[in-house]
Amino acid sequence: MTLKRLHQLLRVTSHLLDQAAADAHRTQLHPLSTNIERIGRALIEVLDVQRQIHIAHPELRPRSLAAPARERDAILLFARCMAEALELEERGETQAAIATYEWFLGNSRSLSRRAIAQAQIRRLSLSAVPAR
Repeated sequence: MTLKRLHQLLRVTSHLLDQAAADAHRTQLHPLSTNIERIGRALIEVLDVQRQIHIAHPELRPRSLAAPARERDAILLFARCMAEALELEERGETQAAIATYEWFLGNSRSLSRRAIAQAQIRRLSLSAVPAR
């Protein structure tokens, strides 16, 4: 397999994962936030490999992507925010993770990703409530 072929497969994969997250939200596949988080983590990992390929081989960076530039930017912004929020959550900084998703909500018009961010905020808010 060539690096170019891997790059092409990862482009398709990232698009499919993005669609899967939106569809999981629309179909309300339970546990919704867990499933969306899993898909989001997979998307982040794929995007990171793509980034490594682009750094090592800038000629493989596509001149145009299947998604419009605005959509591509929304995907990348969400991936970065989700990665940061998940890292904060793992460190026990739940309020900071919520703030990261809230920042995303204020800076993105992507309806499917906004819905995912809102689901993550709800999940984190419930986990932040002290047990009685």
